[in-house]
Amino acid sequence: MKTSEDYIFCERAGNTSWRFPISKKHVCACAVTMTAAAVLAVFSPHEDLITAQNSQQEQEFDENSYIQNDDGSAQIAANSAAVNQSLSDLFASKPHSAFQSSSQEATDNYDDTLPDSALADSDDALDDQVKDLAARDNGNKAEDELKWFEEDVQKGDTISSIFSDLNIPASVTMAILDNKKVAAEVNSLQLGEHLSFLLDDKSRLMAFVKPLDKDRQLRFYRNTPDKADFAYVIEKKGSHLKDGEILVAETPAKPVATQETEKQNAQKSTDTPKTEKKLSARESRGRLVVVSIGKGETFSTAANNAGISYAEINKILNLFKGRIQFSRNIRAGDTMRVLFTDSKGRGKISAVEFSLQGRKVSAFLNSKDGKYYDEHGLNSTVSNAFRRFPFNIRAKVTSPFNPSRRHPVTGVTRPHNGVDFGMPVGTPIIAPSDGVVTKASFTRSTGYYIVLRHRGAYSTVYMHLSKLGVKVGQNVKMGSVIARSGNTGLSTGPHLHYELRINGRPVNALRVKLSGMQDPGATSDRKRFAANIKNYKKDLYNQKLIAKR
Repeated sequence: MKTSEDYIFCERAGNTSWRFPISKKHVCACAVTMTAAAVLAVFSPHEDLITAQNSQQEQEFDENSYIQNDDGSAQIAANSAAVNQSLSDLFASKPHSAFQSSSQEATDNYDDTLPDSALADSDDALDDQVKDLAARDNGNKAEDELKWFEEDVQKGDTISSIFSDLNIPASVTMAILDNKKVAAEVNSLQLGEHLSFLLDDKSRLMAFVKPLDKDRQLRFYRNTPDKADFAYVIEKKGSHLKDGEILVAETPAKPVATQETEKQNAQKSTDTPKTEKKLSARESRGRLVVVSIGKGETFSTAANNAGISYAEINKILNLFKGRIQFSRNIRAGDTMRVLFTDSKGRGKISAVEFSLQGRKVSAFLNSKDGKYYDEHGLNSTVSNAFRRFPFNIRAKVTSPFNPSRRHPVTGVTRPHNGVDFGMPVGTPIIAPSDGVVTKASFTRSTGYYIVLRHRGAYSTVYMHLSKLGVKVGQNVKMGSVIARSGNTGLSTGPHLHYELRINGRPVNALRVKLSGMQDPGATSDRKRFAANIKNYKKDLYNQKLIAKR
């Protein structure tokens, strides 16, 4: 008999062989499962069942009524009073409790976790290689990519719940609260207060900033990079940032040479015959460097041979994450132009432009804040650059984010790294922001799944899909359909498992502040920056700025 493929599930629809009777092993397993279910049904309080049912009913929301402000915070539209009243309570004051009844957890999906290898971006190996080479050039001192993330205090928040939403270990939270002199100030949260978290490229907390008043703030920082040992300082508000960049310790000055050493060096220079030193590509580059990818040549090798240091290559890789997948999108014949602020390739990178198979991708330095933007970043009307939810229907939260979830039967702690939304099979799933598809595959536990890499440190994961609409390496736009929801894998019912990750670490997609496309500032600043971009574009194609060799 021929088998056919079901459009929705992408699975074989024909009859398969059925063996009967089933083995004794399977009979025993079924008996044990039924016995455990009966025991739970008898001893579970009816109040918990009612609470679970009520919590599911209350958790209906409408994507169209859930909007995002210019500053990245979320609010409910005024045309939905019921959602307006309940959503903040459900997602803020009761982030875990209302969902944790035994009856609810008994139907949760406990096998929707994937190993890092299944979620890893194919660019990760390139990132690690370039970072090691950059560390070697820097005297074997690796420089982590550090970024500040902001969280706004919402109704019902505590320090512990905010740290949990960012999936920061409880041991780190306790290490900060161990500073007894200021523990009370840390625990005292004001509604709408801005908290800042400095995370490295492994999402480890390196620093934490808590405002004290309108003029002062507390800044906690690690005494030892690899230990949860935090010291603190009380400083002027905003002093942890400077010109849009993270304050770092200044490089120690070189020891001043004594008169004796100067005489010895002068004597050596007169005794040693002068030989003309051949300058490297890095030392002889001009203000503009053009990199052409040759056949069989990797991006990092081609860039370094053209005079771009590995530290600069590492910066470029981070600048274009979520826009270019370097392991797949870079091919022979592609070019990259890098423009520096000063002559002879000194100073900062002021502009980078890639020409890839007919499309151009660029980034430009805004000297006012030290950050990089593309041309679309100038448009102040583009404020909703990262949607809260990847669908356009009413849906129920059937299982919330919980990094400390315990199995109701085994008692084993198995984190629920995402949020489960109950929805009919075949519901369109959309990209919440622009990105690149890094995974589109299938596993027995998760069913069909997709991983998108977005700009900055963000990535998103979608599991139990019925149909994949994209392929690895494909660029997607915010709002475009990437898949259809389903019930594939080890799933107890039709739903979408959705994860939001920062540097690969899952965070609470319902709570964390989404910092999408940024805007350089006021209208005058945007006009000034637009004029700078015109000059950058001219210089990117000014052959006179390329060093002659």
